[in-house]
Amino acid sequence: MRRTALFALVVFVSAFGTASLSGQDKTADQGVYTAVQAARGAAVFDAHCVACHREPGGTAPVLAGERFTKSFADATLRAVFTTIQTTMPRPAPGSLTEAEYVDIVAHLLRLNGYPDGMNELASAGLGDIKVPGQGGSLEFMLVQVVGCLSQAGRVWTLASATDPVRTRAPEAATDAEGSQLDPMPLGTRRFRLQQVYGAPPGWTSQRVAVKGFLTKSGAEERVSVTSIKTLTTSCAN
Repeated sequence: MRRTALFALVVFVSAFGTASLSGQDKTADQGVYTAVQAARGAAVFDAHCVACHREPGGTAPVLAGERFTKSFADATLRAVFTTIQTTMPRPAPGSLTEAEYVDIVAHLLRLNGYPDGMNELASAGLGDIKVPGQGGSLEFMLVQVVGCLSQAGRVWTLASATDPVRTRAPEAATDAEGSQLDPMPLGTRRFRLQQVYGAPPGWTSQRVAVKGFLTKSGAEERVSVTSIKTLTTSCAN
């Protein structure tokens, strides 16, 4: 996984249960994938993802249960798909076909107990289907924070950071969004950034907007980075 994005998702389809519903009324508990599609996704997941996403001994979160719900409650399957596509497999994000990533989403839906249906999940419809439920704690959720980037050896830190805000888009903030974030007052939070494998010159002491998954290790707060957007203001000014 690299900094441009991180993690996993689930979905399914029931032709007869959802045919009369409009786009955003659909949810993943209405049978939006098929058993055959989920089986294909499981095979792809086992070949490319399970080495990291396993318990015990994995280096990435297990994509089932409360952690999945907290991360993707109320998000669309498009957000789940994009997170997976931009972060997995770790050595080569985006290297699988679009169909394979959609199948992985189906596998994750089945893994999380969402029922299968009669029609396969399609890429074109991912934005019309939501993961049901409302997350509570921000831990394990996709968030955005703004702060001052620094590096000490291999450790990247975001200091003077704002409070984390839940987001549904793992991609870097757009230029328009960045112009709104740039003048924001900095905060007092501090986050250790994970999954950062290098950065362009000039990023140290730069104000940035970071997106990623919020976790804790003791008193230390961490963000597993999915994207970093450099803002125009230097923290040294």
